[in-house]
Amino acid sequence: MTRDILHLAVPDFDVSLARAVDPSLRHRPLAVAAGQSQGSLLHCVSIEARQDGVTTGMNVHLARKCCPSLQLLTPRPELVCKAVRGLRKLASHCSPLWEPNGEGRMFLDLTGGSRLLGSPLDVAARLEQQVADRLQLPAIFGVAGNKLVARMAGASLGRPGICDVLRGNERNFIAPLSVSCLPGIGRLRNKRLLQDLNLRRVEQIAALSVAQLEPICGPFSALLQQRSRGIDPDPVQPTQRSTNISEETLLEKASNEETAIRAALGRLTERCGLRLRRLGRDTRHLRLTLGYADGYSIEKRITLTTPCHLDLDIMNAADNLLQRAWQRRIRLRHLRLNCEQLVVPSRQLSLFSTPQTGQINDALQDTFDELRQRFGRQAVGWGRNI
Repeated sequence: MTRDILHLAVPDFDVSLARAVDPSLRHRPLAVAAGQSQGSLLHCVSIEARQDGVTTGMNVHLARKCCPSLQLLTPRPELVCKAVRGLRKLASHCSPLWEPNGEGRMFLDLTGGSRLLGSPLDVAARLEQQVADRLQLPAIFGVAGNKLVARMAGASLGRPGICDVLRGNERNFIAPLSVSCLPGIGRLRNKRLLQDLNLRRVEQIAALSVAQLEPICGPFSALLQQRSRGIDPDPVQPTQRSTNISEETLLEKASNEETAIRAALGRLTERCGLRLRRLGRDTRHLRLTLGYADGYSIEKRITLTTPCHLDLDIMNAADNLLQRAWQRRIRLRHLRLNCEQLVVPSRQLSLFSTPQTGQINDALQDTFDELRQRFGRQAVGWGRNI
């Protein structure tokens, strides 16, 4: 059965988000960096900046030499999360089979849905209009018979729009494209293919055998030859339901006051603990992510010696993580706490434990949960979190 695969991509995702919030930034050379120092690296660059020679991964000092009018932006993780959720919601209305392909990118499997949704081209046109109207974002769409060519079709446009490849014509479509367009080539392999074999177009790779490619590409040769012929049997794989718990908060005002930060973290642990108890699970692993006002973020992890689900136990471990992660003087803006490696609580008592203490803590936690359920989350809480 012929497949219909759609690839959606928002070009220069972080820059597009900034322009959606502030339209005055349009048509200006922009770049997103985690800091304002001269050594900070750029991880998203607008097309206007690329025209002046600025590239992703370049440091700020060199970027300003290439483009003196370059305007630096700080990352906005809260905007990214909101936009990603919006894109996924729109995609789920078009197909139950969708697969994330990075921030602002995803595959949709539209196979067999033409009688209900219309042709894949119609679906792409509708989705393009919805993304523009509801999220104020531009989007590039590639439609083809497999994921590889759908992705390459969208990338070949270079601007927002739709590229629909005739089914069965995938190999002919990618044949004249540059070798660097193939996923997995990379800068090093592209350089070796050009210098050693003088291969510039995809069709030149497709004409070679695996044995001829092996001296240059090694074990990657078979997959490279398959891709150069427009073949990709990989199906669209929906995201698996996560067994982890994640809670995050965005401070109303960036702060470096210990009392306010520990209170915000305490509220996160309360929410995580409540979700753990509702699932009937303990957590063995905690991960804390701190986002600073200048866009820099840091992440620390800890493995608990004893799995836990009580607020106080999680709070103590989270405080330990905060002490290890919070090493800069810059104000904090964003906190995220992840509870991972969830396990069924063990009923086996420790040989040297005091059952009375454990029973009292469980009873106290049950009372807290009951009061919150009856009178709201703010009815009762630990003093440090208020």
